[in-house]
Amino acid sequence: MSTNGQPPRQFTLRQPPYTYYHLSLRRLALTSLQPQESVDEITARTHLSSALQQYLGLTGTAISIDILKVQDCNVWIRVPQDDEVGVTASLSQWVGTKDLTWKIEQKGTWLGGVTGRATGGRQLWDMGGEAQR
Repeated sequence: MSTNGQPPRQFTLRQPPYTYYHLSLRRLALTSLQPQESVDEITARTHLSSALQQYLGLTGTAISIDILKVQDCNVWIRVPQDDEVGVTASLSQWVGTKDLTWKIEQKGTWLGGVTGRATGGRQLWDMGGEAQR
């Protein structure tokens, strides 16, 4: 019971509007995927657009991608739920110049689920300072 005597209200989102991705930019090697040194927002956007255009053509360039955070070789993005299949296929098959490729580290419909698994307990969304305890 809530404080006003009414039972608590519950609701379910059956179709979340977005899909969240944790990506890492990797360099293909003969034996394994090696992390790329670092990436910035402009380079990440360029590589993401290239992957979408290569797989989906002009339609791929129209997909809205929100870059949420870039850290080292990791990128967190948000795309509309309706475009999830096309984005996943595009990123999975893309190999760019200098043998760069995207690795999908995590994917989900809730940002907290994607970021929580990625950090291993560290604070992901701090603004550059040390994690406060």
